[in-house]
Amino acid sequence: MQLDNPFWLFSLAVHGAPGVDDECLTLQDAHGIDIDVLLFCVWVGSRGAPLTAESMAAIETLVQPWRDTAIRPLRAARRGIKTLPQMADADVAALRKDVAALELRAEQIEHAMLYAMAATLGPTTTMAPLDAMRCNVSALGRGRSVPGLDAPRLIEAALKLSFGVA
Repeated sequence: MQLDNPFWLFSLAVHGAPGVDDECLTLQDAHGIDIDVLLFCVWVGSRGAPLTAESMAAIETLVQPWRDTAIRPLRAARRGIKTLPQMADADVAALRKDVAALELRAEQIEHAMLYAMAATLGPTTTMAPLDAMRCNVSALGRGRSVPGLDAPRLIEAALKLSFGVA
């Protein structure tokens, strides 16, 4: 598994752009969107590759067991620890930081799984990148019963990163 891959580096860069983290967390918390899959949809789109319904189903089949077994429990633990009254305790705060690092590592593994899958998705220059990114985000929304799903800050950050434009 290639953990430090171009998709992971792309995700770190765009996730740090202004407004992207809040946008992604809102989509995750309000609609159950897997942020790693959302980032993958945009990354693949930035390469001009539209994702089909079949591709989206294959992506979900690939990541769902890992997300449910590793990422969600770690996220729940991190968030749960944050609400405890003992959070002011240095040892509890250190544990929460450790759990957050494990959650990030689990997300990096999901990224590596998706990156390995990218080569099987077909040609990468069949559509204009902006159109492909929007198409892929929309396909993710349809698959998650969130019609009209949009991530404008993420797409803008991806355009800036990939092409120096917005």
